Amino acid sequence: MTMTGGIDDDDVFYGSKKKARKENEAAPEKKPAYGEPVYQPRYSEQTKPAPAEPVQTAPEPERDIESEITAARHEKQQAAELHDVTKLRQQAAKHSADAAKLYKKFRSEEAAMVKYTENSNKARRTAEKYEQKSKETTAKADDKQSDLEFLHDRKAERARIKIAKLHAKSAKLKSRSSAYLAKAAKLSAKSAAKREKAKAMLERSKMHEAEAHNLIKRADRLSKA
Repeated sequence: MTMTGGIDDDDVFYGSKKKARKENEAAPEKKPAYGEPVYQPRYSEQTKPAPAEPVQTAPEPERDIESEITAARHEKQQAAELHDVTKLRQQAAKHSADAAKLYKKFRSEEAAMVKYTENSNKARRTAEKYEQKSKETTAKADDKQSDLEFLHDRKAERARIKIAKLHAKSAKLKSRSSAYLAKAAKLSAKSAAKREKAKAMLERSKMHEAEAHNLIKRADRLSKA
C-alpha cells in the first residue's frame, strides 16, 4: 500500500495462506543434477545421540567359599555312600540269582533221585515176586520127588520129567529174580549219586542265599547311617 492510499499488486494476496502452504509442501524436492556437488552437513552439525545413562547394578553378594566346600564334600560323601549301597545290593542280587539257579538244579537232581529210587523199589519188588515163584516151583518139585518112590514104570518116568521141568522153571525164575535185583541195585546206585549231587546243590544254594542276606543287611545299615 502507497502513501497515496493506493494498492500495489505486491500487496494483493490471492488465495488463503493454507492453500499456499499446501502448494509449497506438494512441490517436489529438487534433486541435484549429475556432477553437481551435494551439500553435506558438518559432523558438528549432525544430530548426536544422547549419551546412555549408566545402569546401576546391585553389588554381588559375597560368596562363602568354605560353606560351598563343606556342602560339596557332604554331597560327595553321600554319593559315595549311595554307590556303596548300590554295589552291595547288586552283589546281593547276584548271590540271590545264583542261589535260585542252584536250587533249581537241586530240585531237578532230587526229581531224578526220586525216579531212580522208585524204579529201584519196583525192580526189587519184581525180583521178590520171581523169587517167591521160584521157591514155590522148587517146593512142587520136592513134593513130586517125595511121591516118586510110590510110582512105578512109566508113571515114575513121567514124574521125573515133570520134576526136572519144575527145577528148570524154578532156576529160570531165580535168574529173573537175580536180574531184577541187579537192576534194582544199579538204580539204587544212580539214586544215591543223584542224592549226593542234589544235596551239594542245596548246600551251595543255601550258602549263596546266606551271603545275599548278609549283603542286604549291610546295605540297609549303611543306608540308614
